[in-house]
Amino acid sequence: MNLFNENKSFNLILLIYFASLPLVFFSSILDPFLLSRQIVTNIFLLFIIIFILKNDRAKYLFTLDITSLLFLGFVFFCGLSFLQSQLLDISHTDFSKYLTYLAFFLLTKFLITNNLIKNTQLYFYVIVFGIVSLFIIVLAFTNKAINGKNLFNYINLMTGTFGNKNFLSSILFICLPFYFIGVSKSKKIKIVSISAIVLTIIFLLLLRTRTVIIVLFLFLFLILCRYIKNKFSKKTFTIFLFSLVSIVVIIIYYFFSIKNQSHSSTDIITQYFIKLLSSNTFYERLEFWQQATYTIKDNFFNGVGIGNWIITYPKYGLDHFSKIDIQNGKMLINSPHNDYLLVLLETGVFGFLFYLGIFISILYQAYWLSINEFVSSDRKNASYFLFFIICYLIIAFFDFPLARIEHQIILMVVFSIINSQYLKVNQPKGIKIFSRYFFIFCSVILIYSSTILFYRINGERHLFKALEAENKGDSKTALFELNKAKNPYFSTDNFALPLDWHIGKTYYNDGRFKESLYSFINAYTINPNSIVVNNDLGSSYIKNENVINGIIHYKKALNISPNYEDARLNLAATYYNIGEFENAFVTINQCNSNSQNAFYKQILTPIVEKKLNLTLERLNNTNLNSYLKSKIKTENDLLTFYFEYKKNNITFDRYVKTLIN
Repeated sequence: MNLFNENKSFNLILLIYFASLPLVFFSSILDPFLLSRQIVTNIFLLFIIIFILKNDRAKYLFTLDITSLLFLGFVFFCGLSFLQSQLLDISHTDFSKYLTYLAFFLLTKFLITNNLIKNTQLYFYVIVFGIVSLFIIVLAFTNKAINGKNLFNYINLMTGTFGNKNFLSSILFICLPFYFIGVSKSKKIKIVSISAIVLTIIFLLLLRTRTVIIVLFLFLFLILCRYIKNKFSKKTFTIFLFSLVSIVVIIIYYFFSIKNQSHSSTDIITQYFIKLLSSNTFYERLEFWQQATYTIKDNFFNGVGIGNWIITYPKYGLDHFSKIDIQNGKMLINSPHNDYLLVLLETGVFGFLFYLGIFISILYQAYWLSINEFVSSDRKNASYFLFFIICYLIIAFFDFPLARIEHQIILMVVFSIINSQYLKVNQPKGIKIFSRYFFIFCSVILIYSSTILFYRINGERHLFKALEAENKGDSKTALFELNKAKNPYFSTDNFALPLDWHIGKTYYNDGRFKESLYSFINAYTINPNSIVVNNDLGSSYIKNENVINGIIHYKKALNISPNYEDARLNLAATYYNIGEFENAFVTINQCNSNSQNAFYKQILTPIVEKKLNLTLERLNNTNLNSYLKSKIKTENDLLTFYFEYKKNNITFDRYVKTLIN
């Protein structure tokens, strides 16, 4: 008798976990969904261990097969990468996440292998998870419609409870194979599953996430190919395949051919395909990947430490990016948008090989089951999972589902079902261990993971309060909460900005420049590659009358990002204030003349005035002096003169000389 029949309360807990996971969030931390869902998952897994031990279910042996060993190997190299880590608190946080994935996989596999839970129950739980997610999306779309928002124009704001539009799209897709499995179950589940398939396809098309739409059609195409192949002759299948591929190629060619001619069209369908076929985000991905390759070249074997991409990538310069917000430090990239590159650069080549090995082993097992399972429905289910994993690998190439708990939990369900079923049918060799040691191991890693999470959640909660107080101008409360936020596992926020930087900024804005300097120095020690930290440290040095160090840190920020306007304007102003007018002009002259920075023209005016006076003194031409005196009477005239000069590809002195003629 399986555990489901033996104890209904256990089954109820499983159902509650999967049904509530999309709804779990902590509103008073920086990322409301990530840490909250991980801690709930850890508690759920610890409950499973306690329940099994309490009901004397720990007598079974646990088999460490190749997939489990690959997973353990990947986690081992994640741990080894701590030796290279600059930000240990972020490494601990990411490591705790991978340990949660490992524990979920191993425990679910144990339950299935020992017949303590059935695959059909897991199918049902994930379907419930998917239905709740769809319900959330329906509410989100309804809310936008009620508030008069154009769903087509505001689609990027659709997040549900999954962080952003891309994560929302991918979680909808990840549930899709379970709906297809549900179609062959009882009448009620069949109706629910068919409805879920239809809604999922509609929402994915509306959300317009290109990668997910591609894998959606690939998944449906593979299912259709399997159906045709099983029902019709080889010749019919070949004709169908050729025809379908030809139609797809023609459609894609047509929309790409009209894309450039249709931007002015107001037709909704035309605009939909124009945005769908836009290549802007793809080129952004290429920039992220290029930046990742620089890191990989320097850290190929050892990696930079898990979670340390965000502190490392600025080191290789931000001038490779086309987005001004990235160059100016207003937008930080917390992932290269490619899970494979992320694993390779953070854990090194060996960690990457183990990570890839997990997928290869699961793909092989799913393929083997899709051919060799005795029951046709089991072969079909294995095929669904095989197609899904292929599609997931494509999503992971263009996005970062590895970072999200709910995505990985559903993936671990798929892995554990395939792996345990393969072990049951094929019975391959593996390392047998007593389950008591297995449970001790899982308990230890879950307790460690939960400890890290409690520290992190507590830190984020205080940081959240500090930022709220800062927005209200309450620096006293902000400083109190920031100091409460600091702990051994929370020294930086989610964007690798040290808490000492937040503290230093609060001191600086409060006019307490000496205290701000100490905090900014500490922040620089933690994250020396941050252009924001370098710029603010430079400003703090200036306020403390240490001009030399101030200039050094402004220049460090500009070495990382030559187009970083704040540091460039601060450096130019510093040169002006110490009387180095030529350096001041050379520095500010490299700013974009279309800059929207509020201080650009304010700083530019006196610098240009000094530069012009110095040039006129050198030229010593009375007629030129009289001409410019009559032409430039106000600050606006001076700026107009400067911007006219900028249109010419010559030096300022040479431009002024041309006015003589």
